[in-house]
Amino acid sequence: MVKLEKFENLERRVDQLVKQFSVLKREKDEITSVLEVKSGENKETKNRLEKFSRERHLIRSKLDVLIDKLESMERTG
Repeated sequence: MVKLEKFENLERRVDQLVKQFSVLKREKDEITSVLEVKSGENKETKNRLEKFSRERHLIRSKLDVLIDKLESMERTG
């Protein structure tokens, strides 16, 4: 009787572990999916930031040229 009870306990514990494993695997898959989406969003944001930085540098360069021209006109005028 005691041996059968031990097997039943073992069976319950194994069932619990299998259920817990399934839940954890599902959670891991969901987290992995979210991580992939966030990684894509992060990459997209980095690309946009790089583009804005390049545009900012270009605008800054053009403004510097215009300022130099205005200062030159001021000195000669």
